[in-house]
Amino acid sequence: MKKIVIFILVVLSAIYAQAQTDSIGVYSVSNGVITKIEVLNYNQTKISGGLRSKAKLVFDNATSVNRVSSPATFRLYFGTPSPYDVAKYYMFTPSYSAKDFSIGKFEVKKGKRYLTTATVSIIGSKVGADKAKDVNIEYRQLRNNVYEFTITGPAGEYCIMPIINGIGGYTGVFDFTLE
Repeated sequence: MKKIVIFILVVLSAIYAQAQTDSIGVYSVSNGVITKIEVLNYNQTKISGGLRSKAKLVFDNATSVNRVSSPATFRLYFGTPSPYDVAKYYMFTPSYSAKDFSIGKFEVKKGKRYLTTATVSIIGSKVGADKAKDVNIEYRQLRNNVYEFTITGPAGEYCIMPIINGIGGYTGVFDFTLE
């Protein structure tokens, strides 16, 4: 009897974990259509020299495939990632929330997008991805572990990024073009 109860608990846990995994991540909401935005990882780090040096993450393509109109609406779903997706979606575990995310603005040059993550000068230094200064972000909790971001701002290339412990960009971003 004990084995049967344990088996049922394991099966129910697996079903619950799978249901939670299906919705974890960032989704754009446009005209009632909800579309998942996949994690975008950088392909190199570029470091410039001089009196004021910068470290920038380099992302492929000058524009995102995820195109949205201002005001843009996104949903962030938190839950328990499957063992296969833990490294990719750790920032969506229930111990985090929408407060652990921000919006970054890409600098576009020569067919690539750049996100500044560190600035060093003789006066001092700053580590952490630059947040977009010209956008307005409003977020609200829809229900437990589900948040909605509304973003308004000028047209450009942006990303939703985790800012946990200053890691913005290094663990991937969720990119979009604001039209």
